[in-house]
Amino acid sequence: MRYFCILSFILLLVNCGVPKGEFGWAITKMEELDLMEKQIQTITDYKMMRDGLIFTPSDTIHYVYQFSRYPGPDLDFHISLNRYELDYVEIDIKKKKPEPDSSAIRDEFSLLKTGQYLLKIVHEGDTIDEVYFRVLPEEGYTSENLEQELAGDQTDEIIKYSR
Repeated sequence: MRYFCILSFILLLVNCGVPKGEFGWAITKMEELDLMEKQIQTITDYKMMRDGLIFTPSDTIHYVYQFSRYPGPDLDFHISLNRYELDYVEIDIKKKKPEPDSSAIRDEFSLLKTGQYLLKIVHEGDTIDEVYFRVLPEEGYTSENLEQELAGDQTDEIIKYSR
């Protein structure tokens, strides 16, 4: 009986807490769709990955965060999108609940400027998971548009004109 109690306690500790998960990604070109297609479009195929993520400013980025197990209907998660300036600055935050039938959180971002981004899944102030991705211009970087972008993003005039 004593071993059963200890084993039950250990299993309880292992199953407590918020489960981790995996990120999945899909992209669409929303400007190519008419209004009706935008309303009824459902993304079902995601590529599950977290390294080497590169998108373009014209992409609508659809993501899914698939939990390893259903975290429960009462848990709220905040999805924080951060863009790198001199440090990561939060540019968007959304409150989401996992879908009960799929144990996943789904959403999308569009019209992102070029730069490096950090997407965080947060519960009660604790970061559950995070992933980095980049948005690069469709034509790629040349020395001219790189300098223009770096100078244009700076609000500090000394940094802006010293590049």
